[in-house]
Amino acid sequence: MRVVSSSVVKLRIFQRLRMGFLDPVEDALFLAAALHGLGFASSFHLGRESVPRNGVAGYFAWVECGGRVVSTTMPVTDEYVEVYRTSGG
Repeated sequence: MRVVSSSVVKLRIFQRLRMGFLDPVEDALFLAAALHGLGFASSFHLGRESVPRNGVAGYFAWVECGGRVVSTTMPVTDEYVEVYRTSGG
């Protein structure tokens, strides 16, 4: 898993130098596609807040490799109900 984590760090540096900071959905799409292109079995996940903080549920996206979230340190599997995922993770 270290290789994946190292690749995520390098991809984030490349992303921010070339495209700046992306919103969470764009960021997860970029990382999932880039990791897949590097040969990792990555999957894109989209979730909806299970307990909205301001009355309106928001969406968040993340990337998993081998069943482990690699794109964020947020507890997304606790705070979001998964509504979509691609295969591969």
